[in-house]
Amino acid sequence: MQLDKEQIRAIGQVIERAKNILIIIHKSPDGDTAGSGLGLYKVFKNLGKNPEIHCYDPTPPEFNFMPNIEAVQVGLAHTDFDTVFIVDHGATHLSGFHESHPQLFNKSMEVVNIDHHSSNDFFGKYNLVDPKAASATAVVYTLLKELNLPIDRDTATCLLTGIYTDTGSFMHSNTSSEILNIASDLLNKGANLRSISSEIFRTTKVSTMRLWGRVLKNIYQTPEGVTMTVVRKKDFEESRADYSEMTGVVDYVNSVPGAAYSVILTERDGVVKGSLRTLQPEVDVAKIASQYGGGGHIKAAGFTVKGKLEQEVRWKVVDK
Repeated sequence: MQLDKEQIRAIGQVIERAKNILIIIHKSPDGDTAGSGLGLYKVFKNLGKNPEIHCYDPTPPEFNFMPNIEAVQVGLAHTDFDTVFIVDHGATHLSGFHESHPQLFNKSMEVVNIDHHSSNDFFGKYNLVDPKAASATAVVYTLLKELNLPIDRDTATCLLTGIYTDTGSFMHSNTSSEILNIASDLLNKGANLRSISSEIFRTTKVSTMRLWGRVLKNIYQTPEGVTMTVVRKKDFEESRADYSEMTGVVDYVNSVPGAAYSVILTERDGVVKGSLRTLQPEVDVAKIASQYGGGGHIKAAGFTVKGKLEQEVRWKVVDK
């Protein structure tokens, strides 16, 4: 992993000076942003700092096993902080706080941006961004190692959660010998792999199964070899499922042999969110997502557009 040594030293000095630290994890939190944020939260606690961790949305129940998950506060009632850490944000709007609290993204503040998305525009005063990193938690791990900051059992579990989820339990193409070495070190430090694997990948609610059934039922493939499916608002309502229960189903949609890439379109609160994945080495879904104002990684990306989903049926007349 190639990280800017000057930025690492500067962030180390920021941590030394900091007293009241705000950690922001992105809305609709996944394992990587939660793992990065909670990992830093425990490190800062151990250093005698006063950290708070905030998210625009509640954390999904499958993350309840994570140490200090109860510390994540929904919303942001005050901004009495001297330092801000923003983790796993490919863009500032993913925080949900960019309009209500724009001062948190002002480079005149001590804002530390830690990420691994190629769409990141280096919005922080300090930026530790590596698009080649498997996860933001891997970047956090490297930062802590470079600064000789101790990683205890709780921190190790949080960081391994992000690595485990962003590599698809070590099955995605971003699984490298480097990331496996990091995972091994976290296990040696006491990371609870059994809880991570059982709570995230081996525990499925009935509502989730119903929702995934609708997702898979709606799959079709275009003549160009794109695997697509749609999830409408009524699918969530009739399944009694939450939007967070979509996590993981994209891997099934993306498993169709020979598909160029996969797309899931999800209807939510007046917008349609697109999630793109590919297993093909020559396909860059981040470029495809950028055409709709989105971004992400070469093999996993997304976008959001205003609107709703409507089904269109076309007919033609053919000779018998």
